Amino acid sequence: MKVLCSILGSLFVSFVYGQNPLVPGYFADPSIRYMDGKYYLSITSDGYDEHNGEPFLWVSDNLVDWNIEYLDINDRFFWAPSMLKGDNGKYYMVRQQGVDYLAYILEADAPQGPWQEIIQVKDFDVELFRDPKTGQIMGIGSWKNLLVFDNDIHSPNYMRKVVSSTPIKGELTDFTEAPYMFTKDSKYYLMWAGGHCWLDSYNVRYAVTDALDQPFREFSKEPILESLPEKQLYGPGHTSVLEVNGRWLLFYHRQDPKRYPTCNYRFSCVAEMFFSPEGQITKVVPLDDLRSLGLGLSNPTNIALNKPVVASASASDDFLAAFLTDGRNDSRWQSVQAEDQWVTIDLEDETEISRIQIEFEYFDRFYLYEIQYSSDNENWHTYADYTHRALKGYQTRTSEKTVSARYIKINIKRAERDYASIWEIKVFSSK
Repeated sequence: MKVLCSILGSLFVSFVYGQNPLVPGYFADPSIRYMDGKYYLSITSDGYDEHNGEPFLWVSDNLVDWNIEYLDINDRFFWAPSMLKGDNGKYYMVRQQGVDYLAYILEADAPQGPWQEIIQVKDFDVELFRDPKTGQIMGIGSWKNLLVFDNDIHSPNYMRKVVSSTPIKGELTDFTEAPYMFTKDSKYYLMWAGGHCWLDSYNVRYAVTDALDQPFREFSKEPILESLPEKQLYGPGHTSVLEVNGRWLLFYHRQDPKRYPTCNYRFSCVAEMFFSPEGQITKVVPLDDLRSLGLGLSNPTNIALNKPVVASASASDDFLAAFLTDGRNDSRWQSVQAEDQWVTIDLEDETEISRIQIEFEYFDRFYLYEIQYSSDNENWHTYADYTHRALKGYQTRTSEKTVSARYIKINIKRAERDYASIWEIKVFSSK
């Protein structure tokens, strides 16, 4: 088994370096669901030392192009949410609270809410799971129990009561938190995170059983995903799984290499899992090109990709303007701490554009800025003006207007915390 793990580690090392996070920004604890013809990524808004960011939900038609939706839930300890659709047509989300370390179930008529809290659950890091063999909705928590909710849609206690709690059987090596369960070929797979989220020893493990009343067994005591310092991969953990067109995808978060070890600055990523005929996970390969899943064309091509950029100033060589168009969701430009900063992208040809998308480092911070366009880099026209009232990054992420231009300029008059920081600027053509 040690030889096998060494081979798998070598395979993983050869792929991981080029991986892009799935979405821009510090988002952890990714829980993926496919519902009503869309993909929903429930996450923890990360990147703050003193608390978490505001609750957001990422939504996609194809796992490639993502829209960020604000969840009007006033809780700065909104941790590790997990969502599914109930048999009564309503939506249910479980989230964790970072002070009492308990879980709470919320109910809504739509994935975006508004959400209403309906029950407290005596467990932590609870992930929702529907057993395909029985149809029952369950919760799996870090206290290593299977929690069965009231599944009678005619009952007033539907999803409002835990009707049974059964300990998970089997030896689970280095079990710390973040259990997740899925089924494949009539087997139940239980995944969890070992180590601690604030250390680079955080890792991903799993076990398998044929029935939930039987003990889970491990194929190996070795993790299937762990830190690889030589490839700047630190602290992967807290997973969810999705099958798409016969391919199995593992969603997980990893730490920011510039800040590791940390439990506050993490990126949500995706990899593909491969299985042996016996059901063992044989390798995990980070997946950059989600278009290979054959889910349809993504939005029009980003014509700003790899185009030249100049800026008024950069905070350091770690945050250069060139990172604004490199296509990565984990590299960014950061200005010096001053007002009236700017960046200009040269599209290199006069082009008809219809949409500009700005991925700020923090979607829940305030900004005052203007987007301009030009054909000659001298005479500028307004594309979108957000200088009259400070708005949060998610509110002005996308601006639409059809114009002809070669140059795009972002004039940032003022930003919360006195500096501007952007992962990526994307420009889309109307053609």
